[in-house]
Amino acid sequence: MLPKPILTMGNIRTEITIAATLSDVWRVLSDTAAWPEWNPLVTSFDGVPEEGRRVRIRLKVKALPAFRVPVRVSALKPGERLSWTFTLPFGILRAEHSFSLSEGSDGSTRFLDTERFTGLLGGIAGTLMNRFFLDDYRGMDRAIAERVASGR
Repeated sequence: MLPKPILTMGNIRTEITIAATLSDVWRVLSDTAAWPEWNPLVTSFDGVPEEGRRVRIRLKVKALPAFRVPVRVSALKPGERLSWTFTLPFGILRAEHSFSLSEGSDGSTRFLDTERFTGLLGGIAGTLMNRFFLDDYRGMDRAIAERVASGR
């Protein structure tokens, strides 16, 4: 199934149903050291994914050269959710990226990929991200589904 975009002002939201158990999807998602092998959007995750810790991620969107971003892991609930937050000073911008998993009645996993933008530039950031980078989010969603299906 292809990822479905759900567009809202100031937010990006995509989801995909993965024909695998929640534990299999979580195993791939939580293995951040292996992200460079399969993730076309977040091509590295440098640091330990623990709630409250600062880590650096490397983003590669098709329209721009790759760049590193310092973020703080804002939520880590095994089997449910991994989130991080990027902030600019003085309330200019706050972006929270979340991956949420839920189990389907047929044993599949619903993979929800969201980014919420707030602050003075939140609305414009969300609008621009939806316009220019939504396909990059969809590509990451498809890539995790393919990685899980491969059994790696």
